[in-house]
Amino acid sequence: MEGAMVVVVAYDGSEDVKEGIKHLSKFLEGKDDKVYLLYVVALREDMEKEEISSLKEKGKKLLEEGKSLLPESISLETVLLEDYSVAEAILNYVNKVSADLLIMGARGTRPDVIRYTLGSTAGKVVAFSPCSVYIVRKRAKTE
Repeated sequence: MEGAMVVVVAYDGSEDVKEGIKHLSKFLEGKDDKVYLLYVVALREDMEKEEISSLKEKGKKLLEEGKSLLPESISLETVLLEDYSVAEAILNYVNKVSADLLIMGARGTRPDVIRYTLGSTAGKVVAFSPCSVYIVRKRAKTE
């Protein structure tokens, strides 16, 4: 690849995406590479302003957590978005920054999602992404 790599990491604090951050250096090629750490607040029609504010604060804390997992040498920008569709927000942002790669976890933080399925957000993003998508699943430890 020529030129700087533009990578978006869709960060939700899940173990899967944290594992993805460990793999990030495999894709970065030089000092001009740019990484966007993205968190999307999932809006609903019936949400009160206080709930939105609380979720935005949670998002800011998660972005700080994600930032702490990355080397300081990386050119990094954190981004907090709000949308009724997390997948559409991710896709729109990937388009906006002309990303070369999107890194995200196979599943989000919902415990009710079956272990071997691809989460609904990840599935939609993979289907419609204009760039390559690196889906990460943290291996379960076996005894």
